[in-house]
Amino acid sequence: MSDKQFSERILKNIPMPQDTYKLHLSEIDLSDRVDNSGVLVIVYYNQKNIPIVIFTKRSSKLRNHAGEISFPGGRMSVYDDSLVDTAIRETYEEIGLKVSKENILGCLTPTNTYTTKILIFPFVAIIYGGVNNLVPNEEVEEIIEIPLERLTNSVEIDKTHSSSSYQMFKFTVGGHLIWGATARILKDLLEVIGSKKNSNVTY
Repeated sequence: MSDKQFSERILKNIPMPQDTYKLHLSEIDLSDRVDNSGVLVIVYYNQKNIPIVIFTKRSSKLRNHAGEISFPGGRMSVYDDSLVDTAIRETYEEIGLKVSKENILGCLTPTNTYTTKILIFPFVAIIYGGVNNLVPNEEVEEIIEIPLERLTNSVEIDKTHSSSSYQMFKFTVGGHLIWGATARILKDLLEVIGSKKNSNVTY
C-alpha cells in the first residue's frame, strides 16, 4: 500500500473532527474520566517504500504498564490546548520526534486501559521521507519499528485476556508482544485501512 493510498483510506474512514478535545464523541462521557491520554499511531515509509509503525517499550521502572509496548504519547496536561497537542508533545518528549498537525490524518476509536481506566485517543500520523535519530527518554526502554505487513500477518486472539464478555487480540512480532489497549488500537487501524486479516482469527 502506497503512502497516498494509506492517507486516502484514513481520511475517508476517520476524518479529524472539528473539536479535537471532545472529538464529537457524545456516547463517551468524559466528565467521569480522571485521565485522558493522546497517542500517535505513526506510520512512515522507509527507503524501500515499506510502511513502518513506531512503538515504544515502556520502562520497567514505571509505576503503571511497566515494560509494555505502547504508542508514543501520554496523559493530557493543563498546558495542552487539545488531546492532539498532548499526543504531539508527549511523542517529542518520549522519542524526540517532532510531528506537525498537518501530518495527522484522523483519530481512531478511543479505547480505555482496563486496569488504570485511562481513555486513550489514538491519532494517526503519516511521516513522509522517513525518520532519523530517534532518542528515547527515561520513560522509554526501547523504540520499536515494525513493518505494517508483519503486524497484519501476526494478529491472533489473546486467549489469556479474553472473556465471555469480550474478545481480546494480540500481536507477536520479532519477540515483541503487543496486547491490551495497544493491540485494540492496532487492530482498529488495520480494519480501517482494509488490510488482509489473519485467516485464523474470526472478526
